[in-house]
Amino acid sequence: MPIRGINLGGWLVIEPFITPSYFDQFDASEKVVDEYTLCEKLGLEKARQQIQHHYETFITEEDFAKIAMMGFNHVRIPMGHWAVEAIKGEPFVPHLSWEYLLRAVQWARKYGLRVMVELHTAPGSQNGWNHSGKYGQVGWLNGTEGYHNANKTLEIVEKMIKFFDKPEWRDVAPIFGVINEPAIFRIETGKVQDWYRDSHNAIRNMTGAEGGPWLTYHDGFIGLDSWNGFFDLNHYKRVILETHMYLIFDDNLVSMPREKQALFPCTSWHTTLNNSMRYAAPTMVGEFSVATNDCGKYLNGVGLGTRFEGTLQEGSSVKQPVCPNCTCKGSEDWQHWDDDYKHFLNSFLEHQMDSFETSSLGWFFWTYKTEKHINPHWDYSLGWEQGWAPKDVNNKSYQCKRETTATHS
Repeated sequence: MPIRGINLGGWLVIEPFITPSYFDQFDASEKVVDEYTLCEKLGLEKARQQIQHHYETFITEEDFAKIAMMGFNHVRIPMGHWAVEAIKGEPFVPHLSWEYLLRAVQWARKYGLRVMVELHTAPGSQNGWNHSGKYGQVGWLNGTEGYHNANKTLEIVEKMIKFFDKPEWRDVAPIFGVINEPAIFRIETGKVQDWYRDSHNAIRNMTGAEGGPWLTYHDGFIGLDSWNGFFDLNHYKRVILETHMYLIFDDNLVSMPREKQALFPCTSWHTTLNNSMRYAAPTMVGEFSVATNDCGKYLNGVGLGTRFEGTLQEGSSVKQPVCPNCTCKGSEDWQHWDDDYKHFLNSFLEHQMDSFETSSLGWFFWTYKTEKHINPHWDYSLGWEQGWAPKDVNNKSYQCKRETTATHS
């Protein structure tokens, strides 16, 4: 049975595009753009109040019952490093999210789901994006504190794995994401590979070569084929190479006609994943969505523009829009989407699911919900209610083999 999973994004690590109201309470001039500046601006007590309310209400036991009803078999839960350890000088609310993680794992057990606990952030930030906890510089394996931060990350990972490797937890939490999306193009490849090697060895020294959870390591955006030969499976036991498949960051894919976008997962991505399974390591898609542009509110960050309209500044330059007349106007207004567009979303979604589970170990959709359905292309619960997501992920209408055969006949 392949992994058919859902992410609980934006719950225990707060993300602006999933819960924008926490950021809209401030004027733009205050530059509250991530969980770090949110906690800093609110102060510890006020931050604790708001964040605890969020933890308490955004995901509940009812959601786990619903996720099981939707047919999923796994849940991926992103965690902040501050759940485990308060780092001197950081304003995050420490330890509180750990209590909610344990509650979530118990709910998963109750409804027959398995959990992938995943470290989504690192001291210093492993990618400089807001979902690493702190937007801006990469201070993980970079800069004067880079190695200290990387060593601290490994200590935190070891504590988390040691906990979930206890007999009462290991069956329900069999997969652990060691670090989410290190931006290798902003770090040196060799440094990250060394850290992957060292962390794996340290973890397996603790759990035993054949013990402990499956460990996922992200491809770091350098391409799955860059990892061919790295994970010697005689040495790396129970390791998964994780990748995140998003169409929206490639202008050529964004500008493709819809019917081609819907089938793209069945060809190029399917081949890429097949090759990775064959030449690199067991491979899994840890995140994907149905977005075909980056128009979602705060998707790129608070107060930042979009690639689609050519208003996003990257470095010192602003790219041209994807097309001369590209506009985000109305693109997220799901209440006015017509049936043709909903059918396209359903086709694109199910082709991704089918492609990923027939060419890799499986997948996790990003994400389960967004606040008031603010970003509908990333909101599985809305798609499920409105009909562009399957009622049961084990019973899909679209399959790659059937569609590609029809296309070529």
